[in-house]
Amino acid sequence: MKTATQGAGRIIGVDLARCLALIAMYVAHVAPGAGPVGVLNLSEFVTAPLFALLIGVSAYLSTERMSFPVLFASSVVRGIVLIAIGLYINTWDAQVDIVLPYLGVLSVLIAPLVFLPAWLLGGISLLSWWFAATALTYFTPAYNEQVLSGSYLQYAYQWFFTGTHYQAFTLLAYACVGGILARALGEWGAAGDAVTAVAATGVAGLIYWYATTELSEFLPYTASRLEIAFALFLSIAALGWSCLLARMFASRAQVLDPLVAAGRMTLSLYVLQIGVLALYTRYAPAYGLPYNDDSWWMLALLIALSLLFAWSWDRLLGRTIARRGPLESLLALVTGRS
Repeated sequence: MKTATQGAGRIIGVDLARCLALIAMYVAHVAPGAGPVGVLNLSEFVTAPLFALLIGVSAYLSTERMSFPVLFASSVVRGIVLIAIGLYINTWDAQVDIVLPYLGVLSVLIAPLVFLPAWLLGGISLLSWWFAATALTYFTPAYNEQVLSGSYLQYAYQWFFTGTHYQAFTLLAYACVGGILARALGEWGAAGDAVTAVAATGVAGLIYWYATTELSEFLPYTASRLEIAFALFLSIAALGWSCLLARMFASRAQVLDPLVAAGRMTLSLYVLQIGVLALYTRYAPAYGLPYNDDSWWMLALLIALSLLFAWSWDRLLGRTIARRGPLESLLALVTGRS
């Protein structure tokens, strides 16, 4: 669903979905409770999958203006930068498993794949979905050996297959579906947005009902087929509802400006969040505050700070070369996407 804002041809629904993923991430990181009927627990299932889905969407949209060699080279640079940033901010010792290296690897993997026909992209997604748990189990012994030997190969195993919370191989299932959905985002209209949102929500609801009534436990980060399917349809629903919301407010786009601005600079806001949580972990105990950063006030602070920062940046620098955001603008420059 394409909508122009302030002269920039953007799919606003994608930006809103990124903002939703950002807020879901904050909930997953610092919410002290599950909320009414456990609804906040859904953030643990949807955050990384939604980011991965949107990476697939963005990669395909980039093919409209970038050739295969250019996009692939750009994505390799982007992946390296994301990995480097992730390794650096991991030294800040926030109480967070840093996702950026996994998304960096995913950015490289998905770049050549989005040029494939949709049916082949779907086949790769199915293979990733089917074998994700098997890959996690199969490569774990090799990963443990690399850790014990101190080899740098441990990072490759971890990022691709054996990460505690994320694996690029698992995230590839979502990114491939994002590459398929991106082909229709600008074409199917409001009816397509609505059907996608309602249908995906319904399927996700059925999977959740089955998992919570028929299984002894249903947990995120297991890479099980049922979990991946649930997270996938939940992510598709989030994108569908976001596109529908963008269409509903097309004539009053300014209402969504803070959310859209935040969705356009999720990398900077991710790093800002890690900085805030790291500072809290370092200094809070000295002031008699709990070491654990989980609290409602921290959740409110992160959301308010992110929306205010993004909106202010857009207002002050929205017509300059730095309009994308602090890190986004630098990344666009080094990857040739400026």
